[in-house]
Amino acid sequence: MYFSKFAKKVLAVAVAVAVTASSVVATPSTKKADAASYKAYLCLQTAKFTFRNQHDDAKFSNKLQNTTNKLSKNSVKFKDTTMKKGKKTYTVQLTGLNKCIAKDKTFNTLYVDTNIKGKDKKKVTVTNVKVFFDGKKVKTIKKGVLTPDPGQTDGFVQLQIINMWNSRVAKFKYTMPKKTIKVTYTVKIK
Repeated sequence: MYFSKFAKKVLAVAVAVAVTASSVVATPSTKKADAASYKAYLCLQTAKFTFRNQHDDAKFSNKLQNTTNKLSKNSVKFKDTTMKKGKKTYTVQLTGLNKCIAKDKTFNTLYVDTNIKGKDKKKVTVTNVKVFFDGKKVKTIKKGVLTPDPGQTDGFVQLQIINMWNSRVAKFKYTMPKKTIKVTYTVKIK
């Protein structure tokens, strides 16, 4: 008799566990959901080393920085974006410059940084890049120059607009912006 009570208890617990397990809803992995979207950031470095570094750098910030020259007062705001797989046009921008980089004369770099791994560059195509300084279009680039450079897979994918150290990036004339920088681009991510 004692064994049958014990067996009943074991059976009751087993049934309870089975009922509970069958009512649990499996949630989809967020890793796959996260993999379908990517961040893009407007980054730059001027001739006087005012900068916003790429997202994986220790000095990455949502503010302009300069470690060698004092920055004039500004209320800079960066507007980054989230990109998704497929083909779509996106915008990244910087507002509130208040002439703080106008005296810097030139950019060393101006680029759109992403958190797309460098090894996945072949899955990314960028076209119709439009660059605006103070609301005026200063350059249209039909096909974007992406880094890492050919044969390299390190780091992250970046859309190069100005890069004095990369010969693949075409030079163009411009006047340093006093108020805003905006970049629109069409990207296809497989």
